[in-house]
Amino acid sequence: MNKPLDASDQKIPNTSRLQFGDELFIEGAGFSFRPIIGFELEVDGSVYLYSEDGNLEICIIGGELASQASLIELNDELAADFMINFDEVNLVESGKDLLQGITGWGKEIHFINAEEEGLGRTLICSPHLNQFFFLLVIATAEHWREQGIEAFTAIKDHIHFHPKSASETKQKAFEKHPDLIVDTFESIHLHESLLVSTLRDDISLLLAARATSIQDEITLLEIMTPNNDILYRYEPESGALTSQTFTQPLCSSHGELCLLLPFPGQQTLQTGNYRFKFTSKNSQPLQDVQVVIRQGRTSNIQKFDLNLWLALEDDRFNAPDTLIEFEAKLCSALKAQLAPMKITPGRIETYHPAPDELPAFACIDVETDLADCSYMIAESIEDGRALNVGLVDSLSQGTGNPAVEIASTSSGSPGMLLSPTSPHACVLVNYSVFKDDFTALARAIIEEMITFCGLEPQPNPEGQPFALSPDLIERLRQHPLFYNAD
Repeated sequence: MNKPLDASDQKIPNTSRLQFGDELFIEGAGFSFRPIIGFELEVDGSVYLYSEDGNLEICIIGGELASQASLIELNDELAADFMINFDEVNLVESGKDLLQGITGWGKEIHFINAEEEGLGRTLICSPHLNQFFFLLVIATAEHWREQGIEAFTAIKDHIHFHPKSASETKQKAFEKHPDLIVDTFESIHLHESLLVSTLRDDISLLLAARATSIQDEITLLEIMTPNNDILYRYEPESGALTSQTFTQPLCSSHGELCLLLPFPGQQTLQTGNYRFKFTSKNSQPLQDVQVVIRQGRTSNIQKFDLNLWLALEDDRFNAPDTLIEFEAKLCSALKAQLAPMKITPGRIETYHPAPDELPAFACIDVETDLADCSYMIAESIEDGRALNVGLVDSLSQGTGNPAVEIASTSSGSPGMLLSPTSPHACVLVNYSVFKDDFTALARAIIEEMITFCGLEPQPNPEGQPFALSPDLIERLRQHPLFYNAD
């Protein structure tokens, strides 16, 4: 009996035999790539490459992603459009995949055309806010084994993503949040100073430095204040660290390093140019550095919005009446516990994973799934100036068998706002631990919110109100997550 064809049951060559040409920028598509030398190339909004014998075909598409669109559904639609004239096409789930550090979704392709069997793969992701990228590679079964899987793997290394309109995004952010300055600096060279200017009424600065690959590790080398004081300095060769705040050098995780100024013990930002220096293990320039600066005085009451991402198998949460009641009870519990800090919840928006994505995110292992969960939530929400709270059926941590079930966690300290591609954009709460105990659920969200804002929650007896120091409360209220209620 012949063994069934399997697009994934192939050994990927360690080194590609393919050669690539000069980089081409695809206007309006949000990406650039290097074409395979020897392949025919057609560019008409999308990219189509094929071998001279026609046995291997590649399709690459980029464009605008509609709000709340399902990437997996879009993947299937694009694949079906490309293969509309084939005799038979079947798509099979192959799980998550990475492209230039961005988490995407892949499917294997099994097809029959003109009585010949073939194999292939697709990959879709959202590299920037409201953008999608789609890659499809197919070949006859014989050529897939010989060259198709190699082409799919190699071409992923020759794709680069670009925001379709960085200035437009910046202008929209200002119009929606006039108390914020949001800026992105691209292609930052290592060991060179990045200047970030602050004005007299700036009260907090949130920064995320990103590598071109999640496997790369960024290390912060230096922060100099506008007064030329050393706020932080690390010398990798000697291991010497100068800092009044940190005992270890600041390094990235999943290719992103986040920090918040002012540091603990510093009341205000200085006016002028802060200078930052970075290095990385791969010695490659940083992909970008995103900066969010909050301006103006804080009023008596501070608000923050919530995006609730419900990765729950409980069908009750699909009923509008249940959601309205749930949001009202959670809001009431949050208000009661945050009142002493003069903080109150504002708008609450609810999101659900697509049905075919739900099984992958209902049960989360912090070690392996937290960053992917953050990517998925950040891609799904509409307003990035909010606390993204993922409620899941199971949340575990550790390598034991079984792993230890935990109540909640934050993807970063600090985490990042207004970024659709951050691995540090959410907090997760194990809903099975709390169920309908809204007081305990609200307490867990607040604790993780404090961590997400780069602060350390103070130990407190179980069930007692928060007893944060006045300094900690004021630093929390100045964070860019919050805005004046009046």
